[in-house]
Amino acid sequence: MGRALDPKKIKSAQRVLEVLEYFTHDREEATVMDIARAMGYPQSSTSELLSCLVALGYLHRDRQARTYRPSARVALIGSWVQPHFFRRGALPNMMDRLAEEAGATVVLATRIGLEIQYIHTVSPTGETHESWSPGAKGLLLHSTVGKALLSCSDADYVRKIVHRLNAESSPELRVSADSLIADLKGVRGQGYALGVHETGGGMLAVLLPQSNHGEQLALGICGNASMITARTDELVRLLRAAVSRQFGPVAVSRVPGRPIAEPMLRAG
Repeated sequence: MGRALDPKKIKSAQRVLEVLEYFTHDREEATVMDIARAMGYPQSSTSELLSCLVALGYLHRDRQARTYRPSARVALIGSWVQPHFFRRGALPNMMDRLAEEAGATVVLATRIGLEIQYIHTVSPTGETHESWSPGAKGLLLHSTVGKALLSCSDADYVRKIVHRLNAESSPELRVSADSLIADLKGVRGQGYALGVHETGGGMLAVLLPQSNHGEQLALGICGNASMITARTDELVRLLRAAVSRQFGPVAVSRVPGRPIAEPMLRAG
């Protein structure tokens, strides 16, 4: 049997990551109280945690202002994973330009197990909807970026995902595998996913070229559903132009078999 994980260590690791992600929301610096209030941490343990991150070189402390900010070390963590995306800031710069051109929020999403997660968001107004903020998660089968990410999977793999999620979902969240497969075929054919929701939000999403490490990312433009619907052709052109400028012409094609092994889908 494997050793049981120490809940205290898990909580500490979670807090370290949450503090580092806190600075991704267009926050350049923050005080101990800023972070403690935002995260709901005790002030004493927050101060201790920040001091530890300073000692490790992940944060800088301005003693006069009593503020903290991420160091260059944070910016370099993981840049080797997808250097053609992140090493020279190519993808964030592309998203900045696209958000300005579109006058709308641009999101970058990935897939984590049977969910999607937004990992970077750029808004021309500086305000980001909570549903699309970095770290926010969504349902794989019920999100536009989820369909974009699934569009490169074959039908058998999609059926397994649908079967697994339907078994764990309430009746109103269950989907038809045949209908989803037909939708994904349409996404592949047109090269983008489009979704509008009852809540009034809408999104267009395209796949980015798969990295050497096998991770698939989706790039999306989101906003008011009526805006997305009225400007679909224009926004699709902007998305395709942005991706082509950075990576060259990209065609969405069907990839046989599983895109990435998912232990969660195995029987047992």
